[in-house]
Amino acid sequence: MSESFFSDFGLLWYLEELRKEEFWKFKELLRQEPLQLDLKPIPWTELKKASREDLAKLLDKHYPGKRAWEVTLNLFLQIDRRDLWTKAQEEIRNKPNPYRNHMKEKFRLIWEKETCLPVPSDFYKEITKREYEKLCAAYHASQAGEASPTVVLQGPEGIGKTTLLRKVMLDWAEGNLWKDRFTFIFFLNGCEMNAMTETSLVELISRDWPPSSDHIEGIFSQPERILFIMDSFEELRFDLELTTQLCDDQRQRQPTQVILSSLLRKKMLPQSSLLIALGTVGMRKNYFLLQCPKYITLSGLSEHERKLYFYHFFRERSKALKAFSFVRGNVPLFLFCHNPLICWLVCTCMKWQLEKGEDLSIVSESTTSLYVSFFISVFRSRNENCPPKQSRARLKGLCALAAEGMWTRLFVFGRGDLRRNGVSESDALMWVSTRLLQRNGECFTFTHACLQQFFASMFYLLKEPKDGAHPAIGSVTQLVTAGVSQVQGHLSQMVTFLFAFSTEKIANMLETSFGFLLSKEIKQEITQCLKSLSRRNPDQEAVNFQELFSALFETHEKEFVAQVMDFFEEVSIYIGNMEDLVISAFCLKHCQNLQKLHLCIENVFSDDSASSTNKKLSFWEDFCSAFTTSKNFQMLDLDNCTFSEASLAILYKALAQPVCKLQKYNFASHLGSGPCLHEAVLHNPHLKHLSLHGTRLSHTDVGQLCEMLRHPRCSVEELIVGRLLSSLLACNLLHHVSFVVLFACGFTKLLQDELKRVDQLSVCVCLCRLMCCCLTSVACDYLSEALLCNTSLSLLDLGSNFLEDKGVASLCETLKHPRCNIEQLWLEDCYLTSVCCKDLSAVLVCNEKLKTLKLGSNDIQDAGVEQLCEALKHPDCKVENLGLDMCQLTSACCEALASALSVCRSLKSLNLDWISLERAGALVLCEALSHPDCALRQLGLRKSPFDEEIQTLLTAVEEKNPHLTISHLLWVNEEYRIRGVLT
Repeated sequence: MSESFFSDFGLLWYLEELRKEEFWKFKELLRQEPLQLDLKPIPWTELKKASREDLAKLLDKHYPGKRAWEVTLNLFLQIDRRDLWTKAQEEIRNKPNPYRNHMKEKFRLIWEKETCLPVPSDFYKEITKREYEKLCAAYHASQAGEASPTVVLQGPEGIGKTTLLRKVMLDWAEGNLWKDRFTFIFFLNGCEMNAMTETSLVELISRDWPPSSDHIEGIFSQPERILFIMDSFEELRFDLELTTQLCDDQRQRQPTQVILSSLLRKKMLPQSSLLIALGTVGMRKNYFLLQCPKYITLSGLSEHERKLYFYHFFRERSKALKAFSFVRGNVPLFLFCHNPLICWLVCTCMKWQLEKGEDLSIVSESTTSLYVSFFISVFRSRNENCPPKQSRARLKGLCALAAEGMWTRLFVFGRGDLRRNGVSESDALMWVSTRLLQRNGECFTFTHACLQQFFASMFYLLKEPKDGAHPAIGSVTQLVTAGVSQVQGHLSQMVTFLFAFSTEKIANMLETSFGFLLSKEIKQEITQCLKSLSRRNPDQEAVNFQELFSALFETHEKEFVAQVMDFFEEVSIYIGNMEDLVISAFCLKHCQNLQKLHLCIENVFSDDSASSTNKKLSFWEDFCSAFTTSKNFQMLDLDNCTFSEASLAILYKALAQPVCKLQKYNFASHLGSGPCLHEAVLHNPHLKHLSLHGTRLSHTDVGQLCEMLRHPRCSVEELIVGRLLSSLLACNLLHHVSFVVLFACGFTKLLQDELKRVDQLSVCVCLCRLMCCCLTSVACDYLSEALLCNTSLSLLDLGSNFLEDKGVASLCETLKHPRCNIEQLWLEDCYLTSVCCKDLSAVLVCNEKLKTLKLGSNDIQDAGVEQLCEALKHPDCKVENLGLDMCQLTSACCEALASALSVCRSLKSLNLDWISLERAGALVLCEALSHPDCALRQLGLRKSPFDEEIQTLLTAVEEKNPHLTISHLLWVNEEYRIRGVLT
């Protein structure tokens, strides 16, 4: 149904077609029909006397837009005037959609002016054919009860995501795509939304709503026929992953990030569909916000499409052949050109070289060198007769504009922005003529975000000692810190360019072309910054090694990579494709001081061609060489890894080398079918700790594991296992293992028997983790008996089970027994209420061994906390760590907490995260924290949700008490420390 039909076509004609008795019946039915549609009825006093013309106006007034037609058409069927219903439906279907027409004009103009690759539409139709087929399949008409789709276009920067989205929007507006699937498609651009602080969904989409159309609210009556296209999320000024507040009211004004996050998480208009473009950074930051996404990966240009593009770009067959032959003969360069943006850069560079009669020459060692070759051609084409001083000033202005924009997340520049950074009107027009900038009215943008990142990084090359600090642009140290620690992930590509600019080869290329010297201090600043980052405390933002490795790889300088890698003793890395493997292998094989490696690798060792597999295994061999080249390698933590038999053999061979000093090995994967693991374990006398939690083990695997543990050369003293302890105990093979950590995916009588039996065999099971095992209070009866038989068990994790108060009551009876040695009890998310706190308080008073009690994510409430506080004040209470996060607490419990904190000398750590703290409660709590008898050292509490006054109070307490730290991160890190036995 057309949203503008009522206002343009008019209802009066249809009402005049009704006979007198039909019109009267229409009005009588109109008293009830709106109630069926959850609408407020028109007062009968107005309806009763209304003429046909009056009634048309009343319908327009009370039910604006499409609502009036929904009511009217339903009534036509009820008074048996299907002829009018049919005629109206035909008129509506054939009526032009003003919004669609408006979008057609808007995106046709965008396509003509802003598309990076100026080639015929037929070319785009051919290269997007695969993606269009996948999109159409993803957005088939939804069945009843079927979730509306969220489709993610993923791929690196420059691969064509924005271009495809614009083409989709244009094709829909022209009636060539999804004509009967989506009535409305709204295009949300991250750059444009940066200018908004607050908005509503209605206000957000009203920007493109034609004035001639009906009220916009009417479109929400059929949300399943709405698609939101979202682009440029990497360029948003705000971080959606930090947005916890959500909204489901389309008319309510909220911070812009709340509206976007509510759409992404399907809180707002859950029946609508989404199409989102996410690059590498966007995927890492936002993928977890999406509800059941479907992924479409853009693969770039095929070999045939690259050749076709060259012919479209150069137009002259001889030039196209010459350029393509040159690129085809350079294998790395040809591979780079699968990326459409790179392909455009390369073709533009060669076009200028051919026009000047120069030999074709492009440095293709790295992405940065390609950009540099491109820019040198641009620079020469417009600055040949320009003095070096003027060239430097002109270039410096462009780079300052780019850098300021990156640091402030500004991607659309006005004339004031240009003037502030020293870009004159003539300079701006010159850069537009070279296709580095695009002009849209009075505003300018860089042709592509990657070009802005490139010139923003070049800003640091152009800095001179006499230059003062730019107020909006961070230093090299600030850039590297932000980029490699993901504080500001959108700066990571700038860091990659910066590392390459620090190399002598790239700097020399630019100096030769520019005719003036560039800064030589960048590499030293980078090195000092990374050295400082390697010495950070654990509670500070961690280094993202994917970003750091990518930046190091871009330099291709082995000595520099080795120097940087020697700063880091612990590395965490994710490898999801061949490119990640190549980059990580290059960096790690130059690492001499590596002690701990945390690795997740997947989607790499799949069934491929023999040549591809051989390449992967070669790089994997380089990667594994780090285990033998590092002088003091101690721990390998493999989490969720997917290996082939060949890759496992390479891994085990490296671990079995005499020079490998591995002490801890955590393996969560498939062991493989060969004996390689056993050889690695038996050949390594340093290996004392072996974790197989999460490892898929067959009966054969268990048998081989038993043989390995029984071997006299096996040095393993600490074993972490899942539900295979009974098999090991049955063979009585653990006589030399000092302790075992037991994980289980469920609780049975068998597990109870396992726990009871280990003491008889002098095996120390110190940890038992039964979280997320669907346990009920019945399991607590079995568990209680086992706890009395096993005196070695010190940590019991029952989190995320259905224990309820009844189960905890049963458990508490055992915890009060002198033979029970539990020191840490984790009961998070166990459906507990304040009722269980009476039993837990009794345990705290009589069990001096219990040091940690975690009750987070339960409905404890203020009443339960008050009972626990009474126990804390008892002189026999020795608990040191108490977790009450997300327990529905308010300021009302602060008096009880304050009283306990002033008395209890044992409590060192308290987690109150997500407490609803008001001013009165904050004052009481802060006063207790400042009390001389308060022994608390860590308070888990997120400050940011509170107002400025409460944050100031909490900060003042920290400054007054140097031994106290208030931080959400500290509590998180403490949990990781407690779990440290696993790693």
